[in-house]
Amino acid sequence: MLSTQKSSSTCLADIERYFFQPPPQFLDLELAVCWVLACLRQEDNYPTGLLQQLQLEQPQLRLSETVLQHALDFLEQQGSITSYSKRCPSRGRPRRMLRLLPQARTDANRLIEHWQRWLSSHGLTTP
Repeated sequence: MLSTQKSSSTCLADIERYFFQPPPQFLDLELAVCWVLACLRQEDNYPTGLLQQLQLEQPQLRLSETVLQHALDFLEQQGSITSYSKRCPSRGRPRRMLRLLPQARTDANRLIEHWQRWLSSHGLTTP
């Protein structure tokens, strides 16, 4: 449980605190794909917006930009999502918006059910 390289200043209260304030959990590719599908089922979004949404809705979860990009690439290769440019008045250049394709909704719904069960099994809630 405690590695020999941990500081000797660690006490039992520190270990107990770990269970009440666990470190953030990083999503892997499979979970990231399910999460992206859940987000895009609700509305179109852009990659940075997805990361911000995760931070707001599931602050105990993290997703690296690299894993997010792999998830987006995977979903594009599978024909599940597409992207388009959207000009925003407050930005100089258009945003790359992502959209769940209608023909992918059935598969997306199946994976989103797994995502919701995973959240529930880890004591997390869906917004």
